[in-house]
Parts: sequence; structure tokens; C-alpha cells
Amino acid sequence: MKKRYLIPTIVFLLFLCLIALLNINVSTRQGADHKVSKITLPLYLKVLNFYVRHYNYKWLVKQITGHLDTREDKILRLFHWTYETIKSRPKSLPVMDSHPWDVYVRGYGVGDNFHDLFTTLCNYIGTDAFFTVLYSNDADHGIMLSFVRIKRGWVALNPHGGVYFRNHTGGLATIEEMNEQDWHIVSLAQIGIPKANYEQYFDENLPNIIEKIGSGFTRANTQSPINRLKLQLHKWFFDKKPLLE
Repeated sequence: MKKRYLIPTIVFLLFLCLIALLNINVSTRQGADHKVSKITLPLYLKVLNFYVRHYNYKWLVKQITGHLDTREDKILRLFHWTYETIKSRPKSLPVMDSHPWDVYVRGYGVGDNFHDLFTTLCNYIGTDAFFTVLYSNDADHGIMLSFVRIKRGWVALNPHGGVYFRNHTGGLATIEEMNEQDWHIVSLAQIGIPKANYEQYFDENLPNIIEKIGSGFTRANTQSPINRLKLQLHKWFFDKKPLLE
């Protein structure tokens, strides 16, 4: 008789433990006008919000690129879509820094918001992508670029400025080709942009950037459940940070 109730009892206790776990307090961060606030919320709500964003990314990517066949065509479609859909932040509205999905919901952003959303959507079509800032010794500011992996290598795009780079055959210029000076600028705004605007940054950064890019976790590739779990486990094992935070 006791064995008859053993399994239901264990299941019930596990259910109670799960409820207790999902109700522990965790935190998330949100930036507004360069001030970051820490927001406390129950774990179940953070998990629910995460999966809502995850499935929305999958849906959005399908809407934008579902009719296309090749990876390169999908990347360029996402690039055009980001440049055409997201608007530059009006001066009367705050600078926001939260989840990439929020950029789409708001419909506006500053420079890194464009790159944030674009590289995240690229990861959702199954290609590696991230963004970073390139600096030059001869300039007092850097330029932000998104890097996306295609079959021939890594390519650079600027979804905020609507600028990307092609080689002499008309294909997307890879970093290797750009190192060999086989590149020219394409502007979606159809304005002439001098190569000098980018040359100093490319000459100082691209020869060595191949060794640094595409490794580890990035903001763009940790918006999906599996990579986010890997990231949390990595932080827990190696950085000694809480598994749930």
C-alpha cells in the first residue's frame, strides 16, 4: 500500500520544489539615458519573457526571409530590413539599452541598437554574427561594424549607416579580400562615401581581427535557450557567478 503512494508523493514534492524554484527572485538590467537600473522579478517571469522573445525572433526572421533560399540573400535582406525599419532616435526620446527585441518594438534606436538587432536576427537564420567597435590611432572616435559569417568567410556591414562592402565580382567582400584591398563601398542611401572614411580603421584592425572574432559567447548568440544555458553554466563554473541571477 505504501509503495502505491510513493511515486505520486515524489511527483508532488518535485512539483512543490519547482514552484518554489520558479518563484525565487532574480534580476534583469535596463538602461535609460546611459543609467542602468537593476530590476528584481521572479524567475518564472524572467524565463517566460525570455521564451516570448525567443519565439518572436523565430517568427520575425521567418516573416522577413522565409521566401529566400540562400544564406547570403537572407543576410542582405535582414540588413536592408533593419536599415529601412528601425529609425534613428528622436532627440526628445531617451536612449534605451535593454533587449534586442525591444529595439524592434520601439522602432527606433541609436547606432548600437541597429547592430544589436541585426546580429541577433542573423543568428536566428543559423549564421554567426556579432558587432564591435574598430578604433584608429589617427581618429578620436571609432566605427561600429557588424561581422557575419558566410561560406567564404566573415563579412562586415553597417546596418545603422546602411553601408556594406562588395568585392570586384559583386559579392560581399570578406575580411581576407578587404585585407587585399579588394573592396568598395555600397550605400543604401545611394550617396558617395569616400573609402578614406573606413580605410584607416580597416588597415589597423582587419589584418588581426580574424584571430579574435567568432569565438565564445556574444550578446547576439545568447538570445536562444541552448546558448543562454551554456553561458549561465560557464559563468557558474568558471566565473563563480550564481547560476540563477
